Amino acid sequence: MWTVGSNHRKEASSETRTRLGIWRRRVAAALAIAMLFGGMANLPARAQITIGTIGDQTGAANLDQAYGVLQQGVAALKGKQLDVVLHVGDLIESTKSEAEIRTLFVQATTNLAGLGVPWYQTPGDHDVNPPIYQQNSTDRSRETLFKQLYGALNPVAAKNLYYSFDVKGYHIVVLDSVEHLHTDPRWGNVFYSRISDKQLHWLELDLAANTPGKIGTIVLMHQPLWYNWKGWSRVHGLLAFYKVKSVIAGHFHYNQVQVAIDGIDYRVVGSTGGTTKMGYQNSGDLYHVSVLKLDQRGGSSYTLIPLDGFNETGWTPKPIMDRIQALDQNLGNIFSFPQNSPVFLQNGKLVGACGATNPARLVLKNIGDAAAVPVTTKIEVTADGRTITFSPSGFGQGLCQVVNNANQCTLNPSAGVAVANTSQVEMSRYPPPPPLGTATIAASTPPPVVGVAISVSDAQTFVHKSQTYLVSKSGATSVQACN
Repeated sequence: MWTVGSNHRKEASSETRTRLGIWRRRVAAALAIAMLFGGMANLPARAQITIGTIGDQTGAANLDQAYGVLQQGVAALKGKQLDVVLHVGDLIESTKSEAEIRTLFVQATTNLAGLGVPWYQTPGDHDVNPPIYQQNSTDRSRETLFKQLYGALNPVAAKNLYYSFDVKGYHIVVLDSVEHLHTDPRWGNVFYSRISDKQLHWLELDLAANTPGKIGTIVLMHQPLWYNWKGWSRVHGLLAFYKVKSVIAGHFHYNQVQVAIDGIDYRVVGSTGGTTKMGYQNSGDLYHVSVLKLDQRGGSSYTLIPLDGFNETGWTPKPIMDRIQALDQNLGNIFSFPQNSPVFLQNGKLVGACGATNPARLVLKNIGDAAAVPVTTKIEVTADGRTITFSPSGFGQGLCQVVNNANQCTLNPSAGVAVANTSQVEMSRYPPPPPLGTATIAASTPPPVVGVAISVSDAQTFVHKSQTYLVSKSGATSVQACN
């Protein structure tokens, strides 16, 4: 079985309805004032806005390479007759030293200056998180540094990282989605992933004061906080009341779109240099920027622009990306492959332990189907250019509904998996599932040497509405010496 190869909609609580009643009275008064002073009559002659959006750079193994992708993104957006550019955050890396951060900020913002139009940023978790993990940390040192650096370019952000501004009759609101440091709306204690009461109060006043007379309103943030609907619902009620057009986020390093909720387009833009998933471009393995166009008549378009080496121009639906996220998390268990598959060189033979006589075995454990739909799994093994012969033992009993060949099968939905969502994947415990696959090393040509890496990859694929989606991960074990 081994191949050797190269939507949320919630009823408002009584508290929410009370708040909406207050908001309605305030906006009615604001609208009356706007009409009195002719605010609606003073809309700009050209009632279309063209907005460029740029995704994350950090969370990358090599920031210089990530900034090279950013440069490509800037080049792709130039000439699009943009009015403004919105960066979804994660521009710098807070784990670096202060001196390194200052240098990186200059490097990144020099690239952005090449846009030739105003650009604005929301803070990302990598911009403001403390260097050492602590959920909901009180260490605000990196946040303070980011305010200082970005505040020099955008003085309003020197005080608060949530702010707003107007462009051509449109109102743009920038929210701080990472007030609670080192939190995420998909995992950990997701209840921290919400804006504070202070920021919500500011948002309420800002929308009441600034939306009357405007053509439309756009909201920018880093983390898609709507994944924690418990915390987001009160914000959504406010945005829906003020008829916000679009909410844009990043953070996930993959693009996705969902059915509009109360007329609001919720969209996540993918990476512009930050690490992507391994797989197909429609499954998150894509660098891109994008362009949003809105007009006074309510028309809108959101164009995805792939960067060099990519050609995917379609947005992936949220339900698909949620499944891919679950598969990707489960495939992360492949990183335990070295512990499950020790290989030693003893008297010219590869064995599982020094002193053993049995050949070494490669074991792929704790991987199943986390997508709850039939998923095809394909396993490949490589060994630094060597030809290694394996004796496969087959796929784990009961995991496959169809065995396609020795290295590929179609898994039963949820095979081996007890819990699967965008936050976590847990394997069945009672009884635990068998390994996805095992193989015995029979021979190696040329003869094996210490240090050779034996790599395994698992690619998982499913089909939805005639489109194929694939995500994969790899792990490796090294040939060790017997003393």
